[in-house]
Amino acid sequence: MEYKGVSSIPGGDSFLGDKGPTDESLFVVVLPYVLLIILLPIGSFFMTKSFIFEDFLEYKDTTANVYAAICAVVILHILLALFIYKAFKESAVKGAKQD
Repeated sequence: MEYKGVSSIPGGDSFLGDKGPTDESLFVVVLPYVLLIILLPIGSFFMTKSFIFEDFLEYKDTTANVYAAICAVVILHILLALFIYKAFKESAVKGAKQD
């Protein structure tokens, strides 16, 4: 049984008529976020632990580790929220109907 509601549109691979993103374009868009999500929380952990909590506020090592970890987790959640926001924003633009 063939579905007759939507026919294939010439010039495209999907029924919407677009070919979709290429692997290269996805890699270029996602790579900066991946690097930020990996490097920024780790860097912020060591920077805040060393400079803010141990040197400036003079906390002990264990207390400084806990507060630095909290800072790293907050930064990670902010970066993930930005990534998800950008993904939804782009999908809404690409999914918009154009007549």
